[in-house]
Amino acid sequence: MKSVVNHAVYGEIVYEEGFWSGKRNLSVNGAELAKLSKRTFALAGGERIDVTGNYLTGVKMFIAGETIVLTPPPAWYEIVLSLLPFVLVLIWGNSVALCSVIPVIGGAIGGLVSGIFSITNIYIIKNVKSLWLKIVISIAAVAAAFLVCWGIGAAIIGSAS
Repeated sequence: MKSVVNHAVYGEIVYEEGFWSGKRNLSVNGAELAKLSKRTFALAGGERIDVTGNYLTGVKMFIAGETIVLTPPPAWYEIVLSLLPFVLVLIWGNSVALCSVIPVIGGAIGGLVSGIFSITNIYIIKNVKSLWLKIVISIAAVAAAFLVCWGIGAAIIGSAS
């Protein structure tokens, strides 16, 4: 994930974080900063920069007593929309009455599948600007999680018969 912030004093600040590895890169005005540790960088003049957070929780940079927000934290509605796949499978997979109508895998497998869809959803909708598109993407994530869990549940019932 890449974020670009224009600051009055430091100019263009570019923050990059690897999706899988979490590796961070930071550059100020086109010059990549030296990495002192996983979360600490140094400007060419020796000024120390501390970076806290991650893409999901929001990233802040601390330099010379000033805090600069590099990526904002997710809004409350983004968190709620992203929890919907997990909550639906959690409730449906634990209800005997609902599973007798449409068999959905619950438990650890259902939690893993719906959790993957929830995390993927928040990563996707955090980059989208319009609210209606965030809602549409979240509904698609809920439907996809439900369909995958239904497919696994139907396969298990089919193999047991």
